Amino acid sequence: MWIIVMLAGLLMPALVFVLARSGARLRARQAEPLPDIPRERWPRVGLVIPAAGSHPAMESAIRSLLSQSYPGGVVPVMVTADDADPASALARKLQAGFPELRHVVAGKASGCGQKNHNSLAGVQALEAEEGIEAYAFCDSTHLASPDFLRRLCAPLALGEADFATGYHEVVPEDDLPTTLGYAICVLFMRLLQAVGTYTQPWGGAMAVRASVFRAKGIGAFWASNVVDDCSLTLFLRDAGVKVRLCPGALLQTRASRHGLRFWTAWLERQVLFLKFCVPNQWRQLLFGILLVSFVPLTLGACLASLLLLRPSGWLLLSGAACLAACAVSASSLRPFAARHVRLVPWLCGYLLASVVFCVASLKTIGASGLAWHGIWYEVGRQGRVVSTKR
Repeated sequence: MWIIVMLAGLLMPALVFVLARSGARLRARQAEPLPDIPRERWPRVGLVIPAAGSHPAMESAIRSLLSQSYPGGVVPVMVTADDADPASALARKLQAGFPELRHVVAGKASGCGQKNHNSLAGVQALEAEEGIEAYAFCDSTHLASPDFLRRLCAPLALGEADFATGYHEVVPEDDLPTTLGYAICVLFMRLLQAVGTYTQPWGGAMAVRASVFRAKGIGAFWASNVVDDCSLTLFLRDAGVKVRLCPGALLQTRASRHGLRFWTAWLERQVLFLKFCVPNQWRQLLFGILLVSFVPLTLGACLASLLLLRPSGWLLLSGAACLAACAVSASSLRPFAARHVRLVPWLCGYLLASVVFCVASLKTIGASGLAWHGIWYEVGRQGRVVSTKR
């Protein structure tokens, strides 16, 4: 029995090593130069940026999106829920330097997530614009490199895909366990994106051909759904639309003194999106909890054994072996961090991430809805909004 437990404890580091190999391939693809595409093949893009609140990184992030070196032409639209939102004041400020930027006030959502409602209002505003061949949807708080939009839309320009997605990486600006733990969680999700069966749209950076958006009814689907990206996973699969991952379309999220409460709320929300929209992957995630929990549980068992008068030699030996394997596998992910992080802080962040992941995932088992930006959404099958409460 003890051998079975030990083998189960070693399964998690084995899977982490597999993710590390996936990360190496992802980094190689990310470094590939953009193909030489004639200017006339680049689609004219309507860039929709839903925004809310007063995030400290919002202005610099949106400026980076408005300063893209994209050859096909871009019509940017920044969408807020109401004119009193601090993001609306920022939109007016940015229009002074970027007169092509449009600002749309969407109003409050009722039957779907506020972000979905804002994105749909942006699309509606672009319908009056002639020649829009693709829509790109980007979050308002992540920094973009000047070639980001070209990398995101390259599969559309080449005719290789109708739907493309990028992702983001967290740049930790300190070595606090909460900041590094958050960065590690996002890194895990990014590396999973490179595994074919787990590739999903990410609402912070996705592009779709406008004709496909209309023909497949993505707008109507969003109008009753709680989230814009995870919900599309099964919808696009059933519609025969393949999602193409663009490793080079990588936004950056800067994190400093990341709060534990904010991190756990964010992680719980990500798991809930899976529960409501991709239930099979959520069930697989629950199995992953058993594997991840071996890290803190084994450490706790070893420490408890050391405090006993007669510590179990087998427990200490096997526990040390499992912990060593976990430490080595965790360190194999360190080269994929957005900046160099010392080993000990990285391992502390990894340990905390294991605990937070287990707690946040377990809290989703009985949940029937989720809270997001001050709104409670009661959610049904496939992520459909049943009711909302502000």
